[in-house]
Amino acid sequence: EDTQQQIIRETFHLVSKRDENVCNFLEGGLLIGGSDNKLIYRHYATLYFVFCVDSSESELGILDLIQVSFFCCFVFLISGIVFVETLDKCFENVCELDLIFHVDKV
Repeated sequence: EDTQQQIIRETFHLVSKRDENVCNFLEGGLLIGGSDNKLIYRHYATLYFVFCVDSSESELGILDLIQVSFFCCFVFLISGIVFVETLDKCFENVCELDLIFHVDKV
């Protein structure tokens, strides 16, 4: 666990200190595997999505994966919020029992 925390700290230090105008690829540090590995990341608001890959991976492919994953999660989150708000209006303080016993209304 100690090594894992060191890797997380090193990764955050490497990524968070970079200027917004630089590319989203950088060589891995000593704990991450050295120069054969790369960190590929995207920064959205206060979140960092970071992948550590070896040199055979496509940087642009990983960036695309991060972007698609982020937007799918965002759409799922927004859809979930809208769904819960709708259920709350129908059932007034919806709970699991409402979903079980009133499946026809859901």
